[in-house]
Amino acid sequence: MRVVATAGHVDHGKSSLVLALTGTDPDRFPEEKSRGLTIDLGFAFTELGPDDQVVGFVDVPGHVRFVKNMLAGVGAVDVAMVIVAATEGWMPQSEEHMRILELLGVRHGLIVVTKSDLVDEETLELAQLELADHVEGTALASWPVVVCDSRSGRGVEEVRATLRSVLASVPAARDLDRPRLWVDRVFAAKGAGTVVTGTLTLGSLAVDEDVLVEPGARRARIRSIESHHARLSTVGPGSRVALNLAGIDHVDVRRGDAVVRAGQWSTPTTIDVALLDVPGQTLPRRGALAAHVGSGEHAARWRLLDDEGRLGRIRLDVALPLAPGDRLVLRSTGRRSTVGGAEVLDVEPPRRTADALARLSRPLEERVLDARPWLRVEEFARLAGVKREQGVELLQDLVTRGIASRLGDELLASTRLQELQAAARECVREHHASFPHDRGLNLARLASVLRVEAGRLRAALESESDLVVENEVVRASDHAVRASDDPAGRSFLGVLEANPFAPPSPADAGVDPKIVRALVREGGAVDLDGVVFAASALDDARRRIARAVLERGTLTVSDVRDVLGSTRKYVLPIVNQLDREGVTRRRGDERIAGPRAAAAAAG
Repeated sequence: MRVVATAGHVDHGKSSLVLALTGTDPDRFPEEKSRGLTIDLGFAFTELGPDDQVVGFVDVPGHVRFVKNMLAGVGAVDVAMVIVAATEGWMPQSEEHMRILELLGVRHGLIVVTKSDLVDEETLELAQLELADHVEGTALASWPVVVCDSRSGRGVEEVRATLRSVLASVPAARDLDRPRLWVDRVFAAKGAGTVVTGTLTLGSLAVDEDVLVEPGARRARIRSIESHHARLSTVGPGSRVALNLAGIDHVDVRRGDAVVRAGQWSTPTTIDVALLDVPGQTLPRRGALAAHVGSGEHAARWRLLDDEGRLGRIRLDVALPLAPGDRLVLRSTGRRSTVGGAEVLDVEPPRRTADALARLSRPLEERVLDARPWLRVEEFARLAGVKREQGVELLQDLVTRGIASRLGDELLASTRLQELQAAARECVREHHASFPHDRGLNLARLASVLRVEAGRLRAALESESDLVVENEVVRASDHAVRASDDPAGRSFLGVLEANPFAPPSPADAGVDPKIVRALVREGGAVDLDGVVFAASALDDARRRIARAVLERGTLTVSDVRDVLGSTRKYVLPIVNQLDREGVTRRRGDERIAGPRAAAAAAG
């Protein structure tokens, strides 16, 4: 199916032409019929396109008071039929509707001069000349122009043939497997519940599929699908669709909401955009506007980001499913006129705006990466508004070009990686200078200082040859980490080994406590209840005591003192350690052999 929207000034014959083409009067309400004035959206279908393709028409109101409704009808179409009456020629709403179509990026359509039977040939010719003047230099300048009269039928077949030709040249509706349906009508069907209608874009939907209604991520299930009065199990992009939704009440859905799949869309309230100008209009540097998005109108705050008026930031009053490339129409809430448009560039922009100009001028994939330096591969399609497969290709291209580096399942901008590695090197260098006998910086502590997750920092440092991560400690690759290699460390170990069971305290030996702690960490020394022994002394004591207790059956502290030739001050910490190890076991004031005594005696 193809969907075509009408556009044009009030009472120029839009609804009459739709009726002539389809046999269906798009005016649905009694008030519309009695006043001869379209107030809200109307819908009709016919087989018109190439190979009798079904074409759906969205007929929009032309009165200035109902521009809001007009925008709801054209927000998701890519073909338009602009109607200009020969009796009045180009009018204010002809101009505004044309500008709206341009802002929304509608590039395909035709212009129909209606009511031709009501004027003479000279007036008809003047209307066509005036029309050509107004569309010159716009997207509509290349559109074919057809003259007709809907009531007499003159030229209607030519309209039909021209529209068929236009539709044949329009590219197929994009299918990104990311469906979105902007709701333009909601009602409760007897015996069926909530029904929403709209033009489906960017993907397909199926019966029994779970969906979200945004804003608010309200869950629903598609109970049935109807398109062109036919029940379908699936429906593709580019179709006028009615969805019967289960799990949500019709009073909780309104025009401007969107039906999407879970997990596929960002739903921002803040977006960065490129400004689309309207001739004769100037946007203020900041202020309140009405932003028309999809089929809805939303209050918004606008702020320019550059002096040239090319980039801006918009804060919406609700969170909507948006992606780069989406178009918005901006209207003044006071003058009720269209003052500009916007194309979405970033759906989750950083709060800092100082570098927005440089960031937003980059290609899509670089723009997305730069705004969030740590980027999970599966998040890219959602943020960029592309198919997952295309997202993978774009990210791989960034890696190939050296713009990004792959770290596990994430990508990091290469410049950010280099900055992070440089900051880590500086922190580690400063730590080594202040604590030369320390192994290095704790990974978690370093990550906290650098404001990055520890897992991410570990991944970032894997390619950094100047740093080594060992046992959750980061050190310089050339850092001499062994205190036993330090002259002061070797000297103290020598003192301990010379007095194995009566070692002097570090304070008495005049050694830096940092060296002592480093020796203990390395295993060259052991700290037993505040007494520091050489590790070799504990090994020797373990063997001696184990052999003695196995030979004698029991040992007292005095017996151990004799075995080691030491005093109670040094013997008690050793005995307590052997109790903890299972070499000995305390029984009253005596020690007996523990489960590890035999192994210790043999060692």
